[in-house]
Amino acid sequence: MSRGRALAALSVLTAEQWGMVTAAQARWLGVSRVDIGRLLADGALELVEGAARVYRLAGCPPDPELDPLRGAWLQLGNDRPAMLRLADPDAVTSHRSAANALGLGDVIAGAHEFYVTRRHQPRRRDLRLRGWGTLGRDQWDVHGGLPVCMADRIVADLLADREDESAVAGICQDAVHAGLLDPGCLAGLAAPHSVAYGAADAAKLAARLLGTAGNYGAVGTAGNYGAVGTAGNYGAANYGAVDPGEEA
Repeated sequence: MSRGRALAALSVLTAEQWGMVTAAQARWLGVSRVDIGRLLADGALELVEGAARVYRLAGCPPDPELDPLRGAWLQLGNDRPAMLRLADPDAVTSHRSAANALGLGDVIAGAHEFYVTRRHQPRRRDLRLRGWGTLGRDQWDVHGGLPVCMADRIVADLLADREDESAVAGICQDAVHAGLLDPGCLAGLAAPHSVAYGAADAAKLAARLLGTAGNYGAVGTAGNYGAVGTAGNYGAANYGAVDPGEEA
């Protein structure tokens, strides 16, 4: 395929995918591995850092913070275009990755975390997938072209995972300031976890998360109280590390 035809074919998807395309999508468009190699060699395409077998059209501005997460989400769909997946998502960004995508708190996501609708064969260790469980349509939204759990779901999930309290507090406070979280609902989210975090009741844990605790005590971590955490507040199965099943 000529250079011009290959670029034209790829642009059908890159325009809706942050300038990116996966190797599987390129094959679906009829752009071969040889064509991709030529476009990489002449600088028309570049590798997306932190996302193997995901490419970006030269000239499209990179986002070092979010591009690896976006690339991982694209790969989970194999060759399905983003526009089709957003209408009926098979993967929604969750937990720490969702907080990062929304710009909440300062947690570092050691793996890309998603709720997914189907199992994947584990190979990669930079993904953490959980079964869709009871994730409802009112618990996620599209943000910047990526399906992302809403702030209340993020907080509930991180508390269920026994995330460090100070990290969850940062997320809660940023979400309230951004208008993404109603502080009045925080006690309900905290209720199943107050004992694990050493709080006398849900209201006191909510106050600590909002930074309005007064004399309720210092921020701690659930691990100090010997609680066994599960992601089961919403009944999600943990699929562990997975592989999108794509090869360049």
